Amino acid sequence: MKKLQYLVYLALLPLFGFVPQDHYTIRGTGEDLKNGDTVYLCDIQGFFSIKKLDSTIVRNGEYCFTGSYNGCDIRYVMPYQNGKFTNFISIMLENADITVHSFSDKRKETVKTGGENHRLWQEFKKLQSKWNELSLPYKIIVNDTTSSMDAKLHAQHVVDSLTVLQKADENQFMLDHLPAAFCDLILGSNFKSFTPEQQKKVMAAFGEKYPDSRNYKRFSSEMKRAGSLAEGQKFIDFSMPDPDGKSLSIGEIVKKNKLTLVDFWASWCGPCRQEMPNVVEAYNRYHAKGFEIVGVSLDNKHDAWVKAIASLNMPWPQMSDLKAWQSEGAKLYNVKAIPANVLINQKGEIVARDLRGLTLINRVGELIK
Repeated sequence: MKKLQYLVYLALLPLFGFVPQDHYTIRGTGEDLKNGDTVYLCDIQGFFSIKKLDSTIVRNGEYCFTGSYNGCDIRYVMPYQNGKFTNFISIMLENADITVHSFSDKRKETVKTGGENHRLWQEFKKLQSKWNELSLPYKIIVNDTTSSMDAKLHAQHVVDSLTVLQKADENQFMLDHLPAAFCDLILGSNFKSFTPEQQKKVMAAFGEKYPDSRNYKRFSSEMKRAGSLAEGQKFIDFSMPDPDGKSLSIGEIVKKNKLTLVDFWASWCGPCRQEMPNVVEAYNRYHAKGFEIVGVSLDNKHDAWVKAIASLNMPWPQMSDLKAWQSEGAKLYNVKAIPANVLINQKGEIVARDLRGLTLINRVGELIK
């Protein structure tokens, strides 16, 4: 029924004077462009990994791309001269007429388009800039090596509080502009940082107004799989050997402590090692007040595991079946990347997941009280 309502909505758009364009045209010029130069339409993935989607040649000082695109995505127009890319201009690729002009000064670019999703993108960037400006003074304190730990924790608390307000603002932006395709982009980049309540609200709205959204379908599937592991749900108990080969149970640790952090890590994991000082700080501050940690290692070599426990100063209980990514505990909690963690209260309820940095220390401090 909801999908039928959405299709009816699309069918009625022409009656209100809006007929969606069924193709895009990108026309470009540039100060440094020469006839015969190649220009690529690209996607940038991961750590600046360039994926070429289309190419064209500069003729009479101009170049042109044409095609059709379902939805919208941020893409890049990238001139190529003398064996290297000389610039990249970000555009909102959608079925619209787009003009691009690049300058010798790489910090400048001109993009003009009548596309609705481009307009929403510019509005959304202004919204983000507003919140970033509010957070910046506190982020400087967090990253200042001369700041005390207490000052850093207070600044991080302010940053986290502002982030909550920002995510609520971004959530409302989506709700106000559905079923624009740009809302799907916001959902893709923001969904996992929303609170469970915000996630439910926005997913219900997408299901009603934009059921064909790519990210709505993806997150709907993920939510079904992860339903038993969400905040507010009961934890899943499991047992594994400790470094001495004795069986250790998560459940036994949870029953004895006000809060228990199940921390998934490995000796070979660089980000885990980088994050560990924050985990140690949380332990040192709150262990005496009822906070415990149990490390679940995704190692496959006993010696490397034990050596890392000592070198990283981890005094809490540890367990591992030495199966690396086939770890039974990691499978139970759907761990796809590390570091990862689950925070559990004494009732056995999951109260948070994947806390990082000073946010972890602050959250434990709030809950332990």
